[in-house]
Amino acid sequence: LSTCVVRADAVPAKVKSVDAAKGTITVTVDDKDQTYTVAKDSKIFTLVGKGKKAQPQDLTDGLGGLKEGQTVTLTTEKKDSKDVVTQIKVEGEAKKKKKNK
Repeated sequence: LSTCVVRADAVPAKVKSVDAAKGTITVTVDDKDQTYTVAKDSKIFTLVGKGKKAQPQDLTDGLGGLKEGQTVTLTTEKKDSKDVVTQIKVEGEAKKKKKNK
């Protein structure tokens, strides 16, 4: 009996640069820059709506639609002993105004 365990890690980060042609993203994590390969079939999305009603919406232009300085959460998996990004969630896109209570 053999089991294959795929371990995915969630990495909160800030986008430093994106190279859509090469399929890479460089992000800042804990004040250190790290470059990841992004899988061709990666899901790149933002949440639209509030709370439990928020729905994922694919980012226009995919990897090329990411901008420097955006806060993202990368989901990575080990493939051939390298961390490969399988999902990028753009954080806080819907927040424009803060309401005071």
